[in-house]
Amino acid sequence: MAAPAPSLVSRFLFKLANTIFSHRQWFLYPQLVLAVVCVFYTVRHLEFHTSRDSLVGGEKEYYHQYFLDYRAEFPGAPDLVVVVESEQLEKNRQFVERLEPKLLAATVRVPVRPGALETVETNLFRMVFIKGDFKTMGPKALLFVPTNGLAELQRTLREYQRFLRQFTHTTNLVSLFDLVNTQIRTARDEDNEANRSLVKALPSLERILAQASAALGRSGNPPSPGLYSLFEGGQEAQKRMYLTFAEGKIFLVTAQARTEALGGVAVQRMRQLVAETQREVPGLNVGLTGMPVLEYDEMQQSQKDSTRATIVSLLIVALIFIYGYNETGRPLKATFCLLIGLAYTMGFTTLVVGHLNILTITFVPILIGLAIDFGVHLITRYEEELRHGRSERVALEKAIVYTGMGIFTGAFTTAGAFFAMAATDFVGIKEMGVICGGGMLVCLVPMMTLLPALLLRGKQNALDHELGPMLEGKEAVEVDKRARLENFWLRRPVTVMVVIFGLSAACLVPARKVIFDYNLLHMQSAGLPAVIFQDKLIQSSKRSVLFCVMVATNLTQATNLYHQLTNRPTVEDVDTMALYLTEDAGAKLQAVGAVKRALADIQFAPVDLRPVNVTELDRTLIGLHGYLGIILKRVDAAETNLLANLTSLRETVSELRRRLLLNDRKESAHKLAEYQQNLFNDVGETFAALRQQDDRAGMRAEDLPEFLRQRFVGVTGRYLLQIYPKKNVWGRAAQEEFVKDLRTVDPRLTGTPVELFEYTTLLRTSFQEAAKYSLIAIALLVFIHFRKVSCVVLALIPVGVGFLWMVGLMGLFGIPFNPANVMTLPLIIGIGVTNGIHILNRFAEEQHPSILARSTGKAVLVSGLTTIAGFGSLILAQHRGIQSLGYIMATGTATCMFVGLTFLPAILNFLNARGWTITKIKPSPAPSTLGGEEPKSETAGGPKN
Repeated sequence: MAAPAPSLVSRFLFKLANTIFSHRQWFLYPQLVLAVVCVFYTVRHLEFHTSRDSLVGGEKEYYHQYFLDYRAEFPGAPDLVVVVESEQLEKNRQFVERLEPKLLAATVRVPVRPGALETVETNLFRMVFIKGDFKTMGPKALLFVPTNGLAELQRTLREYQRFLRQFTHTTNLVSLFDLVNTQIRTARDEDNEANRSLVKALPSLERILAQASAALGRSGNPPSPGLYSLFEGGQEAQKRMYLTFAEGKIFLVTAQARTEALGGVAVQRMRQLVAETQREVPGLNVGLTGMPVLEYDEMQQSQKDSTRATIVSLLIVALIFIYGYNETGRPLKATFCLLIGLAYTMGFTTLVVGHLNILTITFVPILIGLAIDFGVHLITRYEEELRHGRSERVALEKAIVYTGMGIFTGAFTTAGAFFAMAATDFVGIKEMGVICGGGMLVCLVPMMTLLPALLLRGKQNALDHELGPMLEGKEAVEVDKRARLENFWLRRPVTVMVVIFGLSAACLVPARKVIFDYNLLHMQSAGLPAVIFQDKLIQSSKRSVLFCVMVATNLTQATNLYHQLTNRPTVEDVDTMALYLTEDAGAKLQAVGAVKRALADIQFAPVDLRPVNVTELDRTLIGLHGYLGIILKRVDAAETNLLANLTSLRETVSELRRRLLLNDRKESAHKLAEYQQNLFNDVGETFAALRQQDDRAGMRAEDLPEFLRQRFVGVTGRYLLQIYPKKNVWGRAAQEEFVKDLRTVDPRLTGTPVELFEYTTLLRTSFQEAAKYSLIAIALLVFIHFRKVSCVVLALIPVGVGFLWMVGLMGLFGIPFNPANVMTLPLIIGIGVTNGIHILNRFAEEQHPSILARSTGKAVLVSGLTTIAGFGSLILAQHRGIQSLGYIMATGTATCMFVGLTFLPAILNFLNARGWTITKIKPSPAPSTLGGEEPKSETAGGPKN
């Protein structure tokens, strides 16, 4: 029976071979120019998106649309968080107090309007927050204090009334301690009230002097000790006032970039200011975290990882190619064509997608490992034909037509696996599919046009002709070794099938242990400072750093939601301003009025702005030191607390005097002037804020301080509730329980736990769908190529068995699937089936199952190794998700390659012995005129399909 008519693809490839041979320059210079244009276009227009929002997309996903609606109502950028850690509370406080004014003063130039060339200088940071003191909290600050707290404040003011009145008459450190000396000198034993006032003031005086001494030892503007330094229990009050964790061992500073677009600039500038402050207050462990910092750092790290992986994979691929073929010319030509293809892909990506994200930035090393396969197969066949005595023209024709059919089908099946990802609802996966799928097809162009043109150039062709018999003899030895090895399984197909089935069955046991790890913390770059400090916060916080949010349309609804939520079994706490805005503030307003009356006549004198008179201050301190010594001799030994306070104050006075003597007097005068101005201004402004408290009515939304109003009251007047979980919602089970429980209260629930829950669910589902679509598309392409259902099954055998072995090894070594490496599902189908296609193609051409002893087997082996190198280079990444993708894909490629080279030929031998074969379509429309030779068209030797 006559062979079928040549296919459209074979006729196209035949004409392509003729054209390349006759007009080589057509395929050389235009492509070089196009590559340069693509690189230039990419550099000018390609963007990098750091936000995870760019991975999801809100157009189709209802849950993400709820999140976007929430962000539109509460439009502030996510917080950048400075974490300050040390064993000393005061050192932590010094750091955050010094950092705050730097952040407030930081500026940036922005366009006066979008797209305008004219710029204006504005603040880079907004919503800078370190503490909630009376000045920060505004004219209704005391309404945030519980009723018992207000009673305690009144008691404290009464006890310190005498000391405060004396403090109002001082304007600098000299006058303050002159007053103290006078009070000590004139104190009488019978004046109990004055003595009690003086004793209570001792710790306050010590803190003032201790921080004056510390100011002399540090650069920068020294902060005020704060109002609470004047009162007993100041440290505990400071812990409550500042953002602290771990009993004051960790302080936080939060701020927002002016716009999300300035997030990267804000992160860099904040790091500079943190470093500057660390020079002023050394000995602390300080770092940045928060979602903008994590996203920025992960993108920066991903760029470094991708660049490193690209260089490593390119070098390893080239070395494998060179070592496998014992030459450098052709492998380097293939590598050059690969670079041209990558340039095309960058241009394609910029034109079609326009940006890269943390997922898609890994496409370059992936394509290096995959696209080089085209060159491996083409060069292998071209070289084989030359060494068989074929002319360059016929060798090129055979390589492009015979092997090109497999290359085309393999390229389209792998691209189909990627394009299947574009059918999902996850934007990040769609973009990955479009970029890698399009990149595979784009890289095919220079490999099938430019590479053949380059192969026709150089002395290697003549050497292959001249040394063909000698080279063939040398290769015959290598082929003979491979043939003997291959015969081991070709002669025992049944045994091989039993062994393979046994190994596959054994893999089922560990494969059942493989889980899907939804926890995104396990994917992050372990060494990134932002991740390290994020973990510190998670471990040190008594309540979760993650929370869900609900948005109420009015205060009544907000209050009702609060009471519903606090009764839910999964809820630990709820933050909302609705309670303050709806409470009956009558009793608090009376207490506020009492505080104002107690402070009505406490007015502070203007602060001395001159440099401190160091000589006068030293004289005053000498006097204080002496008076304290006299008192120590008179105090009863049983009064241990008083003795300790007096002794500590005396030692602090000595330390300050020592610093005054050692330091430059002029410098000390100016440094102490800054300190005393900050101290007296802070105390005066704080008491002024207390006197100006509004006790006329309860709290209204407009009375809230800006940082609370913008967080909890929306742009249209809606009210926010932040809901904190009881359990660790980084874990999937607790996360699902928390989200589903809260959705029974409000289906429009959103927030980070909801995003994480739905994000990972959608990601997993999307890749499962992509795998399904990929399998269908690839099966259809294989069927169109071979026109036999049995060939589809055979081509998928390396995929199925190789995938099972891969999952078995994952279970054996405890490697889970995760939101990054789940990309393996569609990819392994496209990559694994390519091996089957090339093997079936060669079988159809020669009607013999031997593969490893042929150039095709060598090409499958080398291309498999290059693909392993491409994915294996990702193992060098610090991002644990991308790293695990490298491990799994390298393993999966290796198992699929091994099965393709052993199990599939054994099956073909088993079937061929029983009359099954493949009919090879005639490759060319007419006898070849290339070199006067006709490439033989192979027909089936057995029953036809």
